[in-house]
Amino acid sequence: MLSSALEVDIDEAAVAADLRELAAALDRSGYGEILTCFLPHKAQAHIWAQTAAKIDGPLRTLMELFLLGRAVPRDDLPARVGDVVPGLAAAGLVQTGQGAVWLPNLILLRPMGQWLWCQRPHPSPTMYFGDDSLALVHRMVTHRGGHTLDLCAGPGVQALTASLRSDRVTAVEINPVAAALCRTNIAMNGLSDRMEVRLGDLYGAVPGEVFDDIVSNPPLLPVPEDVQFAFVGDGGRDGFDISWTILDGLPEHLSDRGACRIVGCVLSDGYVPVVMDGLGKWAVEHDFDVLLTVTAHVEAHRDSSFLRSMSLMSSAISGEPAEVLQERYAADYAELGGSHVAFYELCARRGGGTARLADVSATKRSAEVWFV
Repeated sequence: MLSSALEVDIDEAAVAADLRELAAALDRSGYGEILTCFLPHKAQAHIWAQTAAKIDGPLRTLMELFLLGRAVPRDDLPARVGDVVPGLAAAGLVQTGQGAVWLPNLILLRPMGQWLWCQRPHPSPTMYFGDDSLALVHRMVTHRGGHTLDLCAGPGVQALTASLRSDRVTAVEINPVAAALCRTNIAMNGLSDRMEVRLGDLYGAVPGEVFDDIVSNPPLLPVPEDVQFAFVGDGGRDGFDISWTILDGLPEHLSDRGACRIVGCVLSDGYVPVVMDGLGKWAVEHDFDVLLTVTAHVEAHRDSSFLRSMSLMSSAISGEPAEVLQERYAADYAELGGSHVAFYELCARRGGGTARLADVSATKRSAEVWFV
């Protein structure tokens, strides 16, 4: 559980029982039904707040606590939820004081029907869950009865989704607090008998093991080598560094019937991602078939909104002026031949050694990047 990662001794069996009780109580409260009314791939706190304002009684209190990050009177909680507060506090999931309860930078969502504790939306997150996480979830097709590996699991939304079809799921996460949060989510959904979380760096946590499906939402943003960025987002110069590591492990770790699915973004010239030649050579060398489906090409030149956002995020971490960082990003992208960033899903499986590009990006792009 979360407190375990912070070296606090807790009774994990007791906390798991409290989490299951919380899930049952929230099911009866209607909180889950309210969550299904929001766009699943957008964290819109102002919409959440507007909706909560229309609701009275215990349901509003639950929204304020679990969704809006507000401190609420413990006595205002439904009795079954109030009863498990001590156990949740011991696990590090809630904090209490002066008769109030609040969450420590967490929210509780329910994507794909699975309860998910995750970090509140933040410009520099340490336990990532975002629109790309759900983009992968909506594309996942795992083998019924198989064994799935989720790399870069974060709080575990991909692993939880895989459990709907897979008999066994192994989630690997390098951040001990994120790994503990993933275990918490597995326990709350009553899946501890079929799912496990391992702390480690990609395949280093599963030496010699073979899986029917491998999924990953890795760090994916293109970041120059000399620029600081959030660890959960830094995908190397072209955005594809971690994806290459995942691909290189497939010959050893993916079964003959298996498939690997990765979502990410990579530099492109507005038409072809800069990694296509490399993917072709990799596919031939390892006898794999690769399909890279591009859903959007987003402008990434010096004056683009994408590059301004990247430089602002780096500035918040490093303290360097955003204008200076923007020039550094632009120069590095241009050196690699990238005027755009292509958002993609990659599917790889054993085959004849081909790498194909399917560009379904819209000519006039909406605000979405993962869907046309």
